[in-house]
Amino acid sequence: MRQRPGFLQAFAVLAMALALTRCSESPPASTDAGIDVSTDTGPSCPTGQTVCGSACADLQSSESNCGACGNACGSGERCVAGACRVDCPTGQVACTLAGDAGTAREVCVLTSTDRANCGMCGRACADGEVCSMGMCTTTCAAGLTTCGTGASRACADLTRDPANCGACGTACAPGQACAGGTCSTSCPQGQTACVGDGGAGYCADLSSSRANCGACGVACASGQLCAASTCVTSCPTGQSVCGETCRDLQTDRDNCGACGRSCGFANATPSCASGACALGACNTGFANCDGAPMNGCEVNTASSLNHCGGCAQRCDGVQNAARVCQGGRCDYTACEMGFGDCDNDRANGCEANLRASVAHCGGCGRACSLAHATPRCDGGACRVQSCEAGWANCDGNDANGCEVNVRASNTNCGGCGRVCGFIIPGLFAACCNGSCSSRASCN
Repeated sequence: MRQRPGFLQAFAVLAMALALTRCSESPPASTDAGIDVSTDTGPSCPTGQTVCGSACADLQSSESNCGACGNACGSGERCVAGACRVDCPTGQVACTLAGDAGTAREVCVLTSTDRANCGMCGRACADGEVCSMGMCTTTCAAGLTTCGTGASRACADLTRDPANCGACGTACAPGQACAGGTCSTSCPQGQTACVGDGGAGYCADLSSSRANCGACGVACASGQLCAASTCVTSCPTGQSVCGETCRDLQTDRDNCGACGRSCGFANATPSCASGACALGACNTGFANCDGAPMNGCEVNTASSLNHCGGCAQRCDGVQNAARVCQGGRCDYTACEMGFGDCDNDRANGCEANLRASVAHCGGCGRACSLAHATPRCDGGACRVQSCEAGWANCDGNDANGCEVNVRASNTNCGGCGRVCGFIIPGLFAACCNGSCSSRASCN
């Protein structure tokens, strides 16, 4: 049978339409080893790190992404456990203070003289008091300078106080510290002072800082770390990646046993041994007198009455006075009424009882000395305790002692008031060896 031309023509038109429809469809997304690369999912980060931009960061220790991506720590700060903390110069302590709108910030303070943080963070002195050697008192200890008046009066160590550096009211600029009475960028041990953009100073560990590897401003390339002052692609044996640096978790006090685990003890230099924090040497003027490492070196031996100059060195020897410990030495501020420091030894206080001491009766050096008498001191005045044999205090005046010789006095013969009279008419009686007899028989 012959096919009709109209049918064949219609079939050809339908086939062409189907072909055009397939050509207009989008091709399937290409694949590479089974991974869809049609979208950008960012880098794959190790456990404990987060994608920040195009790189991985440990939010617990990254100084440029501390706690959150893009949250960079300021100059002189480091990232510890996801929070920016300041690195304080030797002798200063980082205290957390309330900021604007309920925020908190850390600042370095001298707890030895700061009235709001006296001896420890948050311990404020009462109105009228100053902070001297870490203790609230009314006067500044020797070696400190009284700055300001009234409510602003405070003690200052002009050699290292950043608010009073070299002179009262001379404050150091942000990022600087006071050393030897001069403002400068002072860094903790093991760090170096570097200068950033705009001339601001900051501290860097040149042995591990990616931005300052081996020298200030020498930055490691992307994907590299800084280990032993050299840019490397992986950490040396025995070290671990903490954020952007290589750390020895066995000895690093800022990453002790784990990244971001920082060692810190009050008034002491901490250490890390075998991955555990340990109490190091106490700062000058402090001691660990209770033997407990967790509270650090808790005693200020420059001002503690019970540990003055050293543990268990009590100021109990200071007698009859208002006791103080000044610069590690027992001292006093004033004697109690009726007592005096007559030996000029401030360590034993006011040792002389001016109301009872024969050597210091009524005042230092006022010794009692009465004629023919043994003296006593009664209420700060010299009195006759007893008379020598043959003498008596017949006028009742202690000041002239035992003034009468009762062995020869005709009016006080043998005792006060015993007068020798006439025993034979015309013959006067005399006192001989305390007895009345005739003058003729008296030798």
